[in-house]
Amino acid sequence: MTVDAAASEPGRRTVTPTSILEERTARRLTPALFLLAILCFFFTFAGVSCNTDQAKATLHSAAGLSGGNVNLAQLDRCLDALKGDNLFSYTGFNLAFGTAPSGLASTPATCTSGASVLPGSSSALPVGSQATLGVQPLELVALIAIMGGALAGLLALLRPWRVPWRASTATVLSIVALVLLLLEQAHAHTAVIDKISSASTGAGVPFSLSAYIDFNSGLAYLIALIVLGVAALYNASSALLGVGRMTEEIRPPPPPPAEPEAGQRTPAAG
Repeated sequence: MTVDAAASEPGRRTVTPTSILEERTARRLTPALFLLAILCFFFTFAGVSCNTDQAKATLHSAAGLSGGNVNLAQLDRCLDALKGDNLFSYTGFNLAFGTAPSGLASTPATCTSGASVLPGSSSALPVGSQATLGVQPLELVALIAIMGGALAGLLALLRPWRVPWRASTATVLSIVALVLLLLEQAHAHTAVIDKISSASTGAGVPFSLSAYIDFNSGLAYLIALIVLGVAALYNASSALLGVGRMTEEIRPPPPPPAEPEAGQRTPAAG
């Protein structure tokens, strides 16, 4: 039977699938996962873009009815330039605290080169402050749960002894935050489109813009979901399979042999 050389040497510790689930390792990784989820809130969770294909079809039909006074080629170039760009971007903090989203940084040059491309388009969309949704309770509670998980993890990290509630608390908080973010994103889809459509109608647009608006989830939102899912699965596995072991980082070397006291003679061999 062979023995792992690293495991047989004093002061060495091998990393195994079981050791990853040990309490000492889990209490170090868990706060980092929650802090990463909080970091995602600084970036785009939801974006609103133009459904350029639907807009082209409608505006082409309208141009035919109006006698062809609109430059369709320039119109198509403008809509192609807008394709895939977010007209409004909501960060996680925008949704949680009800602050104004960021708007399109600059209008494409193809949309400003001619006044007849999109007549009246300056009033078609609301500004960022008019697209504000207000405080979203589900998003806010999810953020509080994530912050609570990070705080609990940091407190457990400072304590040198085993904390029985650490793994279960991290698992519950990460699952709660994950479910709330999913529910809020479904609600935000409808709320954002209705808000922009109603604000545009109030600004004089004679039709609803809901059919011309696409709602998309940001990369930061997807990363936050993955991180929370990993945190929940990892801490649940640590609680069930790691058995909460607090193993030593370094295996202490064996104690040296006791030296004979003064005045005592060691027995002679043979």
